[in-house]
Amino acid sequence: MIRAVSRQFAGIRYLLSHPHQLKWVITREIYFGQRKKSKRRWVEWQKYDANMHIMMMASHPEAMSANTLNLDRLKIFQDMVGGMDANLKVLDVGCGDGVISEPLIKNGHFVVAVDLPTVATAAHQSNVSSVMAGDAETLAFADTTFELIIASEVLEHLWSPESFIDEAYRTLKPNGSLIIETPEGIAGLNYDSHMNYYTVEKLKMILSPRFKMRRVERLAATGSAQTPTIIVLFKKA
Repeated sequence: MIRAVSRQFAGIRYLLSHPHQLKWVITREIYFGQRKKSKRRWVEWQKYDANMHIMMMASHPEAMSANTLNLDRLKIFQDMVGGMDANLKVLDVGCGDGVISEPLIKNGHFVVAVDLPTVATAAHQSNVSSVMAGDAETLAFADTTFELIIASEVLEHLWSPESFIDEAYRTLKPNGSLIIETPEGIAGLNYDSHMNYYTVEKLKMILSPRFKMRRVERLAATGSAQTPTIIVLFKKA
């Protein structure tokens, strides 16, 4: 009880000393205070939060260039995909500004990038050739379409992550691969935009028996990430 009260006071002191963050919290509660009441409200909040994040990155490119987490995770993605076949048909779910899709395209893969309406437009400014607005929980693709699906920083945001896993299984070809990146542990819920949290063991339990875990990579917490990050490669069973 005492620790909880102390954390609350510490949070108040932080907000009072950081007016930009205080303004963000006030805006969030005025316009999105009911965000956890329904999927529609949650999705509207996700669109707003994602666009604010993309705008922040665009206005501070120096911070992105110094972001070791971003560079390290891209290396892991490239290494994981490098061990697969050439000319893959890839679905990048939650593509954001297309930072993951671009290097895959340069390596000869065909990438379809999907994100929420208004968010997907950011990928059009990159060299991603096929960008669609859509919902990760109801993918608008035929069965067995892709050899690889990448969900980077997606599951923790979803209203119904189980629906996405069902859709990933449906749209992957036999022996297709699924790469999931997400913050590790319950501290991931400290982010305003996160609905869920995961560990390697939790992912393995949720995806089994339809997917088999093939590789796990961890990245330590950094200044831009409050929690460690896990990147897990699964194979469709």
